[in-house]
Amino acid sequence: MNVDWFIFGLIITFLINIPFGFWRAHAKRTGNKMEWALAVHLPVPIVVLMRYLAGLSWNPSGTPMMLVFVLAYFLGQRTGGKLYWKAHESGLNPGRNVFVLWSGGEGEAI
Repeated sequence: MNVDWFIFGLIITFLINIPFGFWRAHAKRTGNKMEWALAVHLPVPIVVLMRYLAGLSWNPSGTPMMLVFVLAYFLGQRTGGKLYWKAHESGLNPGRNVFVLWSGGEGEAI
């Protein structure tokens, strides 16, 4: 296992999933099941690539380290969802775009 790629992969996995979690929360609120499924599954190839670059194997000895990637995946999704609900509760209409939080528009209190 390559420790540098492992740590880098965890960080990338977490950060990539924040906008997808934001999108997932929007899709759940609007009831669009297709968007929800895309928001959950589109980042999976990136996570698999990060695990491959970290040198994690698919045998049972690599399972605990793969579970750490799964945890980073879900924490990123959860963080994005929380950001969405905070934006929505503060009066913003964020839609699918997480970057509205940094646009300098109304609702900067987040």
